[in-house]
Amino acid sequence: MIIKAKRLYLLIVSVFILASSFLISADSKKNTVDKIELPIVMYHHISKKSSALGAYVITPEQFESDLKLIEEKGYETITSQNLVDYFDGKFELPEKPIMITFDDGYLSFYEYAYPLLKQYNMKAIFSIIGIYTDLYSDCDDRNVNYAHVTWDDIKEMSQSGLVEMANHTYDLHALNNRKGSIIKPGESDDCYKMMLASDLKTVQNKLNEVTRITPIAFTYPFGRACKQSYSIIEEMGFKVSFGCEEKINYIDKENPNLYKLKRFNRAHGKSSESFFKNILW
Repeated sequence: MIIKAKRLYLLIVSVFILASSFLISADSKKNTVDKIELPIVMYHHISKKSSALGAYVITPEQFESDLKLIEEKGYETITSQNLVDYFDGKFELPEKPIMITFDDGYLSFYEYAYPLLKQYNMKAIFSIIGIYTDLYSDCDDRNVNYAHVTWDDIKEMSQSGLVEMANHTYDLHALNNRKGSIIKPGESDDCYKMMLASDLKTVQNKLNEVTRITPIAFTYPFGRACKQSYSIIEEMGFKVSFGCEEKINYIDKENPNLYKLKRFNRAHGKSSESFFKNILW
């Protein structure tokens, strides 16, 4: 009887352990299902000059190779507006979403990336620096090696439905005494708020005038952010912001936070397969 009782006890314990393991496994799967895995790639400049290639400059061929691999792996590009619309019940996300972002507003995006986006029917988020767009809209310099897009370029791309415009500040893309768009040492919160709101509003108003769309995405210059900026960005109506930390985003479906989204910088020197191996599979 004692032996039978021990066997029964061991059987009960085993069943309990198996059941617990199943529940833990199920809960883990539930956590995965309740989060959206969103890789974001950060590009800057495209050039055909080998001497220009580096940490923030790739070739047109590399960009096309990236698009082919994204397509091959079954990913579909989305914009930040698509993401916000998903949480508002207005858009159905693809099974494997991915974001393509381009910072700084270089003309090389218009000349090289934009035609490829049309060819592959893919979307991108294009973050402009307002002062440079103003500068190159007022001159005839279309040197693809360094020039920035014009407001006419922006209007054309926005109308395509493939390029979403984002705010990258009007004139804060510098590493001088302010270090991008963050607060300066000794600057009061009120003065900082007035400065940042004024700068960003200049871009917002101009983009709305040109495209009839007010951007919902803000891209921090150099990925630098400060705690004082968070409430300002939200109060101004931005729904999404981008940083530069290199990680996959796991967005909680029940309590989404779309600020300071992480991105992987695409540098020259790696094949598409090598760059994406830790991102897409």
